[in-house]
Amino acid sequence: MEADISTAEQILTTDGIPLKVSLKKTERKNKIKAFLLVFPLLLFIIVTFVVPIGDMLLRSVDDSQINEVYGKTFEEYKKWDKEKDKLPPEAVYKALFNDIAYGDKLKIGRTITRMNYSKSGWKSLIKKTRRQIGKIIKSGEFPESYKDKLIEINKGWADPTFWYSMSQMLSESTPIYFWNAIDRTYDQDLNVVMQSEERRVYVSTWIKTFKVSVYVTFMCLVLGFPVAHLLAN
Repeated sequence: MEADISTAEQILTTDGIPLKVSLKKTERKNKIKAFLLVFPLLLFIIVTFVVPIGDMLLRSVDDSQINEVYGKTFEEYKKWDKEKDKLPPEAVYKALFNDIAYGDKLKIGRTITRMNYSKSGWKSLIKKTRRQIGKIIKSGEFPESYKDKLIEINKGWADPTFWYSMSQMLSESTPIYFWNAIDRTYDQDLNVVMQSEERRVYVSTWIKTFKVSVYVTFMCLVLGFPVAHLLAN
């Protein structure tokens, strides 16, 4: 058997190349040609489907922008002892004041929507506060107590639930959007809980969509199968 293999390897082509080597080269060329034929379609699928879907999945857990906008606030927020104090200390309010006052307006506007996912009411709270802070900056009369001033601007800053919801935003990645899609959210201890009654809209929509898809599939079978059977025969 070994002698037969050795003999086969010694067989040469007309140009003096061993037959085995020549066959491997031909096979490799055929594979390259086949790949080049499907490459345009593969590239199209990657560019139009894989890349956008991958980008969407990355964005769905990305929470880096809010950490960029409220970086100083979050840094001070982490030092807050929630068991000891009902509301954050003065340092947190001062950091928040500065982040809103000197932060990029466009980025702040984008983060409002994200904050509303954690607790409804953030949008109006931030907008009103930003307008009033703008007036303070123009006047140049900065408050002695940032905590008292922010609470004076809007009583929402004295509501612990707003501050507790901020704990959901501290990480640069979050599954909050996925939880929202099934009517779930976090409580103040970061446990997954049901959304409030008025915000439970997605699960019912999923159920309705599923029912419609089942109904459409059933009707297609009822109407389409007899026609297909008739055409086939």
